[in-house]
Amino acid sequence: MTRLATNKTRQLAAWILTACLVWAAIALPGQAQGQPPITAGVDRTTLAVGETLRLTVTVSIDSLNPPQPELPPLAGFNIVGTSTSSQFSFINGQMTTTVSTIYQLQAIEAGEWTIDAISLTHGGNTYTTQPIQITVTEGALPQTTAQTPADASAPSELNGQDFFIEAEVDNPTPYTGQAVTYTFRFYQAVNLFDQPYYDPPTFTGFWSEAQADQGQYNANAAGRLYRVTELYTVLFPTGPGPVTIEPARLTIPGSFFENDARLETRPIELQVQALPEGAPADFAGAVGQYDLSAEVDITSGQVNQPFTLRVTLAGSGNLNSLPDPQWPDTPNWRVFDSQATTNTESKSGQISGSRVYERLMVPEKAGDDTIPPIQYSFFDPQAEEYRTVSTEAIPVTVAPAEDTEAPAVVAVPGKEEVALLATDIRHLKPVPPVLRQTEAPLTKSWLYWLGWALPVAALAAGVAWQWRVRRRQQDPAWVRSSQAAARARRSVQQAQQAGDDAYVAAARILDSYLSDKLGKPAAGLTHRALASTLGERGVEPALVEQVVDCRRQSEMGRYAPGAEAQTGASLLQQVDALVSELEGQLS
Repeated sequence: MTRLATNKTRQLAAWILTACLVWAAIALPGQAQGQPPITAGVDRTTLAVGETLRLTVTVSIDSLNPPQPELPPLAGFNIVGTSTSSQFSFINGQMTTTVSTIYQLQAIEAGEWTIDAISLTHGGNTYTTQPIQITVTEGALPQTTAQTPADASAPSELNGQDFFIEAEVDNPTPYTGQAVTYTFRFYQAVNLFDQPYYDPPTFTGFWSEAQADQGQYNANAAGRLYRVTELYTVLFPTGPGPVTIEPARLTIPGSFFENDARLETRPIELQVQALPEGAPADFAGAVGQYDLSAEVDITSGQVNQPFTLRVTLAGSGNLNSLPDPQWPDTPNWRVFDSQATTNTESKSGQISGSRVYERLMVPEKAGDDTIPPIQYSFFDPQAEEYRTVSTEAIPVTVAPAEDTEAPAVVAVPGKEEVALLATDIRHLKPVPPVLRQTEAPLTKSWLYWLGWALPVAALAAGVAWQWRVRRRQQDPAWVRSSQAAARARRSVQQAQQAGDDAYVAAARILDSYLSDKLGKPAAGLTHRALASTLGERGVEPALVEQVVDCRRQSEMGRYAPGAEAQTGASLLQQVDALVSELEGQLS
């Protein structure tokens, strides 16, 4: 009995020693003591006037939302750019947030300059960095020194807030069909815990196209430096008269200890002008600036041999909804139309590109012939007049058809199917019996395995948390897609409780959810384009039809109140049910 007790004591001691070593291995990296929570450094201490240096300020504290360091006055320098990176670590049950901010400083005057101590207040204590000495020598200033647009100015309402949003249009009195650039700006003075959620207006009364590109620059207001992000949406008014663009909303996620912040822009009033009288007879509603060209793949062929006519309509305007040209009569030809191809590009809220038509033309009569000119009329809002562009006539030569005999069909004998048979026999040997021990080993105790599982589980949780935070920072589209359903359900509840216009709310909620899940704007998609996109993503046809029908019902309620549409309450309930079904198939 004494010997058995001694063995158990040794095994228990070995188990405790092993668990301590594991805990120590995990805890050691986080035991760096004595490091200040804020540090600052520069990439060089000597430079010429006009050159830049990088000032890196690093804050590392045990908080999910670290405070912003306070920069001193930077005599002799201008801030021309900033960038921020964040890192989270979870070690031995302790979370640490590290935020590094890089300031691009441009020297504007020669001399010996000092970057004074940078302070940080946290937990009732104030921490400071060491001053940094910089030598600036004489040099030539570059021609371009600022990253802020020349016409950018902070709004008067921005008086030191951490966050601020605004929206504007570049033309408050456009013509019907004329492009209007809607710009949404987000002013940010502090770092965010998570990606904000932008809820754009529904743009009722417009054909809208959200742009993927965005502008970013810095602005100073009320003694604070703001990072400004601009989002662009190109709008095309669908009819004359006064139109109101509803407020845009931005939700800024809070931390574990702070609630979300919700911001809202002011509504924007537009007075859309009707197109003037005196339109050409072939005018079909095109607005913008366009050129027209045409070409054929061959100019000489034979009867019944197809020619391909390519017509290109290029310029700026609402290319996705342009009316087709009026094709001239082509006797002695059989003509087959194909679907037009639209290619667009956007830059700073302006859309340009081309629309290409391909027509397969088969001659029925030999001889010299001409493909007639094609003309296209449109209204130019810049010149405020109607214009007509035309292609040149294309001469072609058609020769008589040659008689040819049909080629003989040669039968190819099929190959004999060969069946390959194989066997795999594995002989099993009986396992000899295991000697039974007189006492249960230590590994049979649940305490033994719990001691191993706890540090491994803590390490796995830390790695998972870091991965999630890094994924949120690097992949905003994934964040929006993963949170789309929850946001849609909350929006439905808020619309029902607030008594919002159910038809407008249903369209906004459904389009916002689809935009987040599909990774592309859904508000500007036609019903057919949306159905095609959902089908490509594997959504069942019956569910696709329900989504399209819901959008139709919303449009009937908004644009044709007298039509027989669903009641608003039932439409919001249908949106909630559709989101649940779509989430199961799109995820």
